[in-house]
Amino acid sequence: MDTIEKTAQFIMGTYKRLDVVFEKGEGLYLFDTYGNKYLDFLAGIAVNILGYSHPVIVKSIKEQADKLIHISNLYHIKEQADLAEFLINKSVLDKAFFCNSGAEANEAAIKIARLYGKGERYKIIAMENSFHGRTMATLSATGQKKYHKGFEPMLEGFDFAKFNDFDDFKSKVDDSVCAVMLELVQGEGGINLASRQYIRDLYSYCKENDILLMIDEVQTGMCRSGKLFAYEYYGIEPDVVTLSKALGGGVPIGALLAKNKVADYFKPSTHGSTFGGNPFVSSVSLSVLEFVTEENFLAHIEDMGNYFLDGLKNIAKDKKQIESVGGIGLILGIHFKNPKDADSLVQKAFKRKILIGKAGDSSVRFEPPLIVEKHHIDEVLNFLKEVL
Repeated sequence: MDTIEKTAQFIMGTYKRLDVVFEKGEGLYLFDTYGNKYLDFLAGIAVNILGYSHPVIVKSIKEQADKLIHISNLYHIKEQADLAEFLINKSVLDKAFFCNSGAEANEAAIKIARLYGKGERYKIIAMENSFHGRTMATLSATGQKKYHKGFEPMLEGFDFAKFNDFDDFKSKVDDSVCAVMLELVQGEGGINLASRQYIRDLYSYCKENDILLMIDEVQTGMCRSGKLFAYEYYGIEPDVVTLSKALGGGVPIGALLAKNKVADYFKPSTHGSTFGGNPFVSSVSLSVLEFVTEENFLAHIEDMGNYFLDGLKNIAKDKKQIESVGGIGLILGIHFKNPKDADSLVQKAFKRKILIGKAGDSSVRFEPPLIVEKHHIDEVLNFLKEVL
């Protein structure tokens, strides 16, 4: 029985998988069990920012595995404290809490916002077309009904405003609102970029009315946008930021960062995580962050992002099936008028040994490892020119 047959027989069918089994990776390339080589422009859904078998990650994993993999959070953890210090010193936040995934980070954000509201204010306004995770709370905060189907009733305490519509947001605010939660680039929603004016208006309003501004940077954080945090583009200081995906460069880790006025509400017994921030994941995460935040590397991300976006725009000029292209840094997307065109492009790319993915119903996203070079981008652009 091969791997695909075993998957069908023994693993729950929560994913629609492509028929391929990868056994190793190097740089931006994955190799299947038959030795076929695939160019990866999805990076494990924005996780593998240094690609595969990167020496920085391999070295950190080997060294930490020799010393200490896991102890509980009942003890002080040097690697966790070092990682927290790095993140806080590079951000506008004050304290960190570590967990294992983006959903857990957003779950922690929801809980701390409820604590901040002191039982009197409990409602969180999220955005239509958003995606914040698959736990019951983060699913309830997700503004896409297709993900709710079969799990109703959703948890109470969430309302939804139109993305990039400040007036609609204000119309949803009442005395029960304690926080607003949003992505600066809606990832699963279709690579939709928040406008600067919208975010600045939202930031000012929240500040004036003591409403927490919680930014979900699970997909945009860790330099994906060209800066360590995407909020840096907007000139704001959020109260809460959630992180995961690229934070560990491939090892599972999530984080909640918060201002002191919010962080102080997490006290012993209010929240926790058995594996969160253990020595192994914290050590690997710190090694990744130290590498990607070097000035030359950040400039490289910006250059590659601009080069790729310009190429996508040139291709889209005379293509009637394309509605628009957009994104920031190396989280970019093509928005099609017909969802079938998005499905078709993903399948055609796979046949050509290029890995991309859908976002929303009618968009295709490109999120390559941040070590991408122009010749990799040219390969994808040439493919798009040929098939569109």
